[in-house]
Amino acid sequence: MTETPIFNENVLRELNAELGPDNAAEVMQIFLADTARKMSVIASDTSRNVIKREVHAIKSSAATFGFTRLSQLARELEACAETIEAATLATSVQALRDAFRETSDFAEKTLLPVMAAAS
Repeated sequence: MTETPIFNENVLRELNAELGPDNAAEVMQIFLADTARKMSVIASDTSRNVIKREVHAIKSSAATFGFTRLSQLARELEACAETIEAATLATSVQALRDAFRETSDFAEKTLLPVMAAAS
């Protein structure tokens, strides 16, 4: 099985066309900060309802920017958060946190500088 790519450039291209590079970059920075906050909530509150609520929001927001891997992991975790074993839940949360770290690094090092240069 192949791993889901971190990013779908076509989705961001459409967002840039709709909002313009400056606005898309600003919204992406807000997304990254908000998602970092959500990851902190998930790390500090292991309530399954809290996790499910936070990953629901992450799933949708990540998809908006084309962050396919993060969105997929959030979707999978949302679907099973209430029923999976505690150890599997912890592993899934860690995988989501790792994917966010990778996504955030990619966005800050690769995407945002290109978006800033395009404006």
